[in-house]
Amino acid sequence: MIIESPELMNHPQAKYLEDIKDALEKVEPIYYNWYKHKPATDGTVSEEIQRSNEERVFSYELYHQIRKIMDTKPKYDRYEGVHLNGEAIKDDKFFTTLYEGLSTIFDSIKSDKFNKKMPDLVLHKDPGSINEEGQIYLAEIKMKDNDKALDDLFKLTMFEKSGLKFRFYIFIYVGKTIDDLKNELKKIDVSKVSKNIVCICVKYQQAKCNKLGELI
Repeated sequence: MIIESPELMNHPQAKYLEDIKDALEKVEPIYYNWYKHKPATDGTVSEEIQRSNEERVFSYELYHQIRKIMDTKPKYDRYEGVHLNGEAIKDDKFFTTLYEGLSTIFDSIKSDKFNKKMPDLVLHKDPGSINEEGQIYLAEIKMKDNDKALDDLFKLTMFEKSGLKFRFYIFIYVGKTIDDLKNELKKIDVSKVSKNIVCICVKYQQAKCNKLGELI
Protein backbone atom coordinates (compact mmCIF):
# COMPACT_ATOMS: atom_id res chain seq x y z
CA MET A 1 0.00 0.00 0.00
CA ILE A 2 1.80 3.13 -1.26
CA ILE A 3 1.82 6.38 0.70
CA GLU A 4 1.12 9.36 -1.57
CA SER A 5 2.99 11.88 0.56
CA PRO A 6 6.57 12.53 -0.65
CA GLU A 7 7.48 13.46 2.92
CA LEU A 8 5.99 10.34 4.47
CA MET A 9 6.71 7.59 1.94
CA ASN A 10 10.33 7.30 3.10
CA HIS A 11 9.57 7.71 6.79
CA PRO A 12 11.08 4.81 8.80
CA GLN A 13 7.67 4.15 10.37
CA ALA A 14 5.63 4.51 7.13
CA LYS A 15 4.42 0.89 7.37
CA TYR A 16 2.01 1.88 10.14
CA LEU A 17 0.40 4.43 7.83
CA GLU A 18 0.26 1.90 5.01
CA ASP A 19 -1.57 -0.48 7.33
CA ILE A 20 -4.16 2.18 8.20
CA LYS A 21 -4.73 2.84 4.49
CA ASP A 22 -5.09 -0.88 3.87
CA ALA A 23 -7.56 -1.24 6.75
CA LEU A 24 -9.61 1.77 5.58
CA GLU A 25 -9.97 0.32 2.11
CA LYS A 26 -11.27 -2.94 3.61
CA VAL A 27 -14.11 -1.22 5.47
CA GLU A 28 -17.19 -2.05 3.40
CA PRO A 29 -19.69 0.66 2.35
CA ILE A 30 -22.34 -0.58 4.79
CA TYR A 31 -20.26 0.85 7.63
CA TYR A 32 -20.22 4.35 6.13
CA ASN A 33 -23.92 4.89 6.77
CA TRP A 34 -26.36 3.84 9.43
CA TYR A 35 -30.15 3.75 9.40
CA LYS A 36 -32.30 4.72 12.37
CA HIS A 37 -36.02 4.69 13.00
CA LYS A 38 -37.30 8.19 13.57
CA PRO A 39 -39.70 8.41 16.56
CA ALA A 40 -43.21 9.51 15.70
CA THR A 41 -44.93 12.36 17.54
CA ASP A 42 -47.08 9.89 19.53
CA GLY A 43 -43.98 8.14 20.91
CA THR A 44 -44.19 5.07 18.68
CA VAL A 45 -41.56 4.13 16.14
CA SER A 46 -42.60 5.32 12.70
CA GLU A 47 -41.79 3.69 9.40
CA GLU A 48 -39.66 6.66 8.42
CA ILE A 49 -35.95 5.84 8.29
CA GLN A 50 -33.26 8.40 9.03
CA ARG A 51 -29.90 7.89 7.37
CA SER A 52 -26.76 9.17 9.07
CA ASN A 53 -23.00 8.86 9.03
CA GLU A 54 -22.20 7.25 12.37
CA GLU A 55 -18.60 7.76 13.45
CA ARG A 56 -18.76 5.09 16.13
CA VAL A 57 -20.05 2.42 13.72
CA PHE A 58 -17.28 3.17 11.23
CA SER A 59 -14.60 3.42 13.92
CA TYR A 60 -15.38 0.02 15.40
CA GLU A 61 -15.08 -1.65 12.01
CA LEU A 62 -11.83 0.20 11.27
CA TYR A 63 -10.47 -0.95 14.61
CA HIS A 64 -11.40 -4.51 13.66
CA GLN A 65 -9.64 -4.26 10.29
CA ILE A 66 -6.47 -2.84 11.83
CA ARG A 67 -6.46 -5.60 14.43
CA LYS A 68 -6.72 -8.21 11.67
CA ILE A 69 -3.57 -6.75 10.12
CA MET A 70 -1.85 -6.68 13.51
CA ASP A 71 -2.78 -10.31 14.16
CA THR A 72 -1.41 -11.59 10.85
CA LYS A 73 0.62 -14.77 11.31
CA PRO A 74 3.55 -14.65 11.45
CA LYS A 75 3.03 -11.42 13.35
CA TYR A 76 4.69 -8.29 12.00
CA ASP A 77 7.64 -7.23 14.15
CA ARG A 78 6.36 -3.65 14.20
CA TYR A 79 3.41 -4.72 16.33
CA GLU A 80 5.38 -6.54 18.99
CA GLY A 81 4.93 -4.88 22.36
CA VAL A 82 2.32 -2.31 21.28
CA HIS A 83 -1.46 -2.28 21.62
CA LEU A 84 -4.33 -0.67 19.73
CA ASN A 85 -6.84 1.07 21.98
CA GLY A 86 -10.01 3.00 21.22
CA GLU A 87 -10.76 6.22 23.12
CA ALA A 88 -7.84 5.75 25.46
CA ILE A 89 -6.82 8.33 28.08
CA LYS A 90 -3.13 8.97 28.46
CA ASP A 91 -1.38 10.36 31.57
CA ASP A 92 -3.59 13.10 33.10
CA LYS A 93 -0.89 15.73 33.50
CA PHE A 94 -0.67 16.21 29.75
CA PHE A 95 -4.37 16.90 29.49
CA THR A 96 -4.10 20.07 31.55
CA THR A 97 -1.85 21.42 28.79
CA LEU A 98 -4.30 20.11 26.21
CA TYR A 99 -7.27 21.81 27.85
CA GLU A 100 -5.48 25.14 28.22
CA GLY A 101 -4.39 25.02 24.59
CA LEU A 102 -7.85 24.18 23.28
CA SER A 103 -9.51 26.86 25.39
CA THR A 104 -7.44 29.51 23.61
CA ILE A 105 -8.93 28.36 20.30
CA PHE A 106 -12.49 27.37 21.19
CA ASP A 107 -14.39 29.89 23.32
CA SER A 108 -17.08 27.29 23.93
CA ILE A 109 -14.74 25.01 25.91
CA LYS A 110 -15.63 25.52 29.55
CA SER A 111 -15.85 22.00 30.95
CA ASP A 112 -13.10 20.07 32.70
CA LYS A 113 -14.12 17.01 30.68
CA PHE A 114 -11.71 18.24 28.02
CA ASN A 115 -8.87 17.50 30.44
CA LYS A 116 -9.59 13.87 29.59
CA LYS A 117 -9.91 14.14 25.81
CA MET A 118 -9.90 10.63 24.41
CA PRO A 119 -8.49 10.03 20.90
CA ASP A 120 -10.46 7.66 18.68
CA LEU A 121 -7.51 5.31 18.07
CA VAL A 122 -4.19 5.01 19.86
CA LEU A 123 -1.37 2.60 19.03
CA HIS A 124 1.05 2.62 21.93
CA LYS A 125 2.99 0.54 24.40
CA ASP A 126 0.45 1.01 27.18
CA PRO A 127 -1.86 3.75 28.56
CA GLY A 128 0.66 4.72 31.25
CA SER A 129 3.64 5.06 28.93
CA ILE A 130 4.79 8.56 27.99
CA ASN A 131 8.20 7.64 26.62
CA GLU A 132 8.89 8.11 22.92
CA GLU A 133 9.53 4.39 22.50
CA GLY A 134 6.23 2.65 21.86
CA GLN A 135 4.24 5.81 21.17
CA ILE A 136 3.27 5.09 17.55
CA TYR A 137 0.15 7.00 16.57
CA LEU A 138 -2.86 8.85 17.87
CA ALA A 139 -5.80 9.29 15.50
CA GLU A 140 -9.05 11.22 15.32
CA ILE A 141 -11.85 10.09 12.97
CA LYS A 142 -14.54 12.29 11.47
CA MET A 143 -17.38 11.53 9.06
CA LYS A 144 -18.20 13.71 6.05
CA ASP A 145 -21.42 15.24 7.41
CA ASN A 146 -19.81 16.62 10.55
CA ASP A 147 -19.66 20.40 10.12
CA LYS A 148 -17.03 20.64 12.87
CA ALA A 149 -14.78 17.91 11.50
CA LEU A 150 -11.77 20.17 11.05
CA ASP A 151 -11.83 21.07 14.75
CA ASP A 152 -9.93 17.81 15.17
CA LEU A 153 -6.93 19.42 13.45
CA PHE A 154 -6.71 21.88 16.34
CA LYS A 155 -7.14 19.08 18.86
CA LEU A 156 -4.40 17.02 17.22
CA THR A 157 -2.16 20.08 17.28
CA MET A 158 -2.67 20.36 21.03
CA PHE A 159 -2.00 16.66 21.48
CA GLU A 160 1.29 17.16 19.68
CA LYS A 161 2.18 20.12 21.89
CA SER A 162 1.18 18.34 25.09
CA GLY A 163 4.35 16.23 25.18
CA LEU A 164 2.95 12.79 24.41
CA LYS A 165 5.71 12.13 21.84
CA PHE A 166 3.76 10.08 19.32
CA ARG A 167 5.39 9.40 15.94
CA PHE A 168 2.18 10.35 14.10
CA TYR A 169 -0.86 12.49 14.85
CA ILE A 170 -3.48 11.39 12.34
CA PHE A 171 -6.72 12.91 11.03
CA ILE A 172 -8.93 10.34 9.26
CA TYR A 173 -11.66 11.96 7.15
CA VAL A 174 -14.33 9.49 6.02
CA GLY A 175 -16.34 10.14 2.88
CA LYS A 176 -14.02 12.90 1.67
CA THR A 177 -11.21 13.05 -0.87
CA ILE A 178 -7.91 14.87 -0.46
CA ASP A 179 -9.21 17.52 -2.87
CA ASP A 180 -12.32 17.95 -0.70
CA LEU A 181 -10.09 18.47 2.32
CA LYS A 182 -7.94 21.01 0.48
CA ASN A 183 -11.04 23.08 -0.27
CA GLU A 184 -12.24 22.92 3.33
CA LEU A 185 -8.83 23.95 4.64
CA LYS A 186 -9.28 27.29 2.90
CA LYS A 187 -12.07 28.08 5.36
CA ILE A 188 -10.01 27.78 8.57
CA ASP A 189 -6.97 29.51 10.03
CA VAL A 190 -4.30 26.96 9.11
CA SER A 191 -1.63 29.04 10.86
CA LYS A 192 -2.92 27.57 14.14
CA VAL A 193 -2.61 23.91 13.20
CA SER A 194 0.45 21.67 13.02
CA LYS A 195 1.74 21.03 9.52
CA ASN A 196 2.97 17.62 10.74
CA ILE A 197 -0.52 16.16 11.08
CA VAL A 198 -1.04 13.15 8.83
CA CYS A 199 -4.30 13.44 6.88
CA ILE A 200 -5.87 10.28 5.50
CA CYS A 201 -9.01 10.73 3.40
CA VAL A 202 -11.10 7.76 2.34
CA LYS A 203 -14.03 7.69 -0.10
CA TYR A 204 -15.47 4.77 -2.07
CA GLN A 205 -12.89 2.55 -0.31
CA GLN A 206 -10.03 4.55 -1.82
CA ALA A 207 -7.67 6.11 0.72
CA LYS A 208 -4.93 8.71 0.27
CA CYS A 209 -2.40 9.92 2.80
CA ASN A 210 -0.59 13.27 2.98
CA LYS A 211 0.95 15.58 5.55
CA LEU A 212 -1.16 18.62 6.25
CA GLY A 213 1.73 20.87 5.27
CA GLU A 214 1.57 19.43 1.75
CA LEU A 215 -2.10 20.35 1.38
CA ILE A 216 -2.04 24.04 2.29
